[in-house]
Amino acid sequence: MRAILEGIKVLDFTRVLSGPTATRYLLEMGAEVVKVEAPTSGDLTRNSVTQINGRSGYFATHNRGKRSICVNLKDDRGIKLIRSITDDFDVIVENFTPGTMERLGLGWEELSATNSKLIMCSISGFGQTGPLSDLPGYDGTAQAYAGVGSLNGELGGAPVPIGVPVGDVLTGTNATAGILGALFMREKTQRGQKIETSVLESYLQAHDTALQTWSVTRGETIQTRNGRFHALVCPYGIFTTENGYIFIAAAADNHWNDLCSAMDRADLLDPRHRWQDRFTREAERDLVNPLVELWSSNLSRDQALEMLQKHRVPSGPILSIDEVGNLPELRASGAIEVVSDPVLGTLVVPAFPIHFSEAETGHSFEAAFLGEHNEEILSNFIAKPDSLASLTDSGVLFEEAIATRPSRQGVSSFATNKKDNHEATGDR
Repeated sequence: MRAILEGIKVLDFTRVLSGPTATRYLLEMGAEVVKVEAPTSGDLTRNSVTQINGRSGYFATHNRGKRSICVNLKDDRGIKLIRSITDDFDVIVENFTPGTMERLGLGWEELSATNSKLIMCSISGFGQTGPLSDLPGYDGTAQAYAGVGSLNGELGGAPVPIGVPVGDVLTGTNATAGILGALFMREKTQRGQKIETSVLESYLQAHDTALQTWSVTRGETIQTRNGRFHALVCPYGIFTTENGYIFIAAAADNHWNDLCSAMDRADLLDPRHRWQDRFTREAERDLVNPLVELWSSNLSRDQALEMLQKHRVPSGPILSIDEVGNLPELRASGAIEVVSDPVLGTLVVPAFPIHFSEAETGHSFEAAFLGEHNEEILSNFIAKPDSLASLTDSGVLFEEAIATRPSRQGVSSFATNKKDNHEATGDR
């Protein structure tokens, strides 16, 4: 089977997670991605907390398969070199502070003037314009401004950040959707376009009840932190067992009745019981939740889950990361996969989360070393009297010193001469 984005070339100026998520998704669907990194550290996640022999699992997970060129964008020669290759790309993705690409002479107006089919996606924390646009675009900052931080934590206690950067991943997903839409439209119009998305907007999209409740009650009801349980519906939340925790979602009437059956509480199934009314259960959540927890806390996690799932009550175990990594069901379903890395060895990573019946996705490529593909991608674009060696010696280019380069799978479409590249991609 063919890959959906076969033949699409992506120039990736992104760092950390939101942008790299988007470009990884594009690569998983068959695009060729060239990642532009800065000397001498590259993407910040190359130096993340968890490293083995100087190699970051964070970086390897989110950048596997991407080619790496390392160019000093603070040097005019580096800018000139990057500008010489941009016309050979279909898509450019960046997540710098708004205005950075324009200051570098690599903004939308400049690049689209010579590449009319170019699609350029700019990712930011708070949008490209407006009073918040200059703020550093960290997930936690956007989480705070979106009001999400006010919803997480114990009732009456301090806000607690979400344990994973949901906003960054959502933003990468939104960027991917925008790019795919622009590629589809380009097939009709033969023209590219500019796309913008932000982490703040992604978090706002994630509100299920809080913002909407505030709006429809004209500010009279303001949802806040409610600990392990949902602030509105009931029972819905995390309940204790003898040796761990489980999640139960039994707010709907049918699921509540299933839960009552699982708990062997026939009395609660009586149509005359006040908790047969969903709104009464919600109003009396301070009584309902403790009743459910009294039942679950006298069982082991597995015992409680067996009874709940036997009665089709939406539920699941609160797994540790160790349990997730070793869960056979996730490997069997293809949700996670084991890939190889020349330094880390085997690496358990989340697989591409979309499965097509008529298209190939996924790959087994390894993450590139910093600047590993400088020669392959840039050598045919370097104008005399400069050379790859002279630009490297003068600090315009940088390549990580690796004693032994592992063999790589696949052949880059950039491993051709400059003339062939232009003929293959057309006038953009």
